[in-house]
Order: sequence, then structure tokens, then C-alpha cells
Amino acid sequence: MSKVSNVYMITISILLTFSVFFSSSYAQGLPKSHANDSEEVNKRVEELEKRLKQLEPTEPTSITNSQEEVEAEKYYPSDTIPIPEIMDKGTKIRFKVIKNDPNYKRPVYEEHWHSTYWGGRWSYVPMRIHYALHRLFTTYDIGISGELNFKKNVGIDFPMFQNKTDLDLYIVVFQMTVTDIYTKGNQVIVVGTPERNGVQVLTIKTGDLYPSDLKKLLLIQLATPLGYELDYSLIVYEPSDFWLKRIQQAKERKR
Repeated sequence: MSKVSNVYMITISILLTFSVFFSSSYAQGLPKSHANDSEEVNKRVEELEKRLKQLEPTEPTSITNSQEEVEAEKYYPSDTIPIPEIMDKGTKIRFKVIKNDPNYKRPVYEEHWHSTYWGGRWSYVPMRIHYALHRLFTTYDIGISGELNFKKNVGIDFPMFQNKTDLDLYIVVFQMTVTDIYTKGNQVIVVGTPERNGVQVLTIKTGDLYPSDLKKLLLIQLATPLGYELDYSLIVYEPSDFWLKRIQQAKERKR
């Protein structure tokens, strides 16, 4: 073999040795940090994609009603009565104020609505807009998860009593001082004076309600003293012995 060939082979060997050395260093030294950086970037991208799904629809779209509202409208009570007529001829029922803060100002944004809070459980923008559009909300004390969701969505906390023999319907009203509540058929009229600020949480007994159609929802309407509707909420009717029946069913299952 010629001297030139020997030199060539030695040069190639040296280059290969350095190549292996630097490849090893790249994998074990600084390049390893680059690999870690790549993993961190991928994890960050996945996290941001997940948060984005919790914030907005996957495609640009116009939403008029939430899916819950669309489903509720199917059970909207038929043959509704004008509010002034219910105020005149309906039954006036008792209510209890369990929270009253006339100086309360609804926040533009709450900390727990952020997409990093509880996996973005309350961060979905269309849902946030839905709640911002309303000043009347209704619920029952019939489950811890439902209670948590309701309170976080409306943005206020209040006591729940879980009355086992006389179920309460909770009514949250923003920017209104409630004076009277009337009922007739499947309608409940919450009458009050509009205010700039404030929040009230009321309870009424479902035993004081006598829906004319149990296959339809209750229509809870927020109205001015002159009978003009400001907002409304739809909710299923639950009888006053709701919890008593659940307790009896639990006892029967244990037998």
C-alpha cells in the first residue's frame, strides 16, 4: 500500500474516532440537555393544546344557546301565563334570604375560571359568557359535585342545608332586591327592584309548588314590580321528600 493510502487511512480513522467521541458527547453532555429541552417543549405543547380545548370550541362557530339550554327548551312548559296575571291571581309563597350583599359587584373574571385551575373545569369561554348573560340562577342541594359546579360557575358561595324532609329550591339573583315570589302552574315569578349591584340567595320550599305538568320543567322568571321579565331559568321539579326517598332507597339496598 502506498504512503498516500496509509496517510489517507490514518486520517479516516482519526476522523471516525473524533466522530464517535463527539457523538457520544452530544448524547451524554450538552446535547442531552437539548433532548430534555425537546421533551419539555413537547410536554408544554400538549399542555397548551389541552388548555386550549378547555377554552374554546375546536372550530370557529357561532353559539346561540348552550347544549344544556337546547335540551331544556324541549321541556319548556306549555300554556304559560303572563307574569302580571300570576302576580294578580297566583299564589304568593314564602321565601327565605340566606345571603344578602347589596354592595356585591360581579367580577369580570375569577381566579378559578383560569384554564390551569382544576384542569380548566370552569374555563370554557362559551360557558363563561352564558353565565355572564344571566342574573338569575336556580339549583337544588342534591349532590356535592353539582353544588361545587354551580357555586364555582356563578362565582359566589353560600350555605346549603340538605333538608331531608322539606327540599329547598335555591335561587341566586344578581343586581335585584327581591320583594315577593308568586307561583301558578309550572311558573315561579321572582319579583324585585333592579339594582346596579348586589346579590341575594333565596330559598323556597318545593312543597309550596304545585306544577300542573310534571313532564315539563319549572319556569322561574325574574320580573319587575310591573311584570316585565328580566331573566328566566328552567329547572326540573323535585318533590319535597326528595332526600327522604333517597335515604329509604339506600336503606333498602343495604338489606
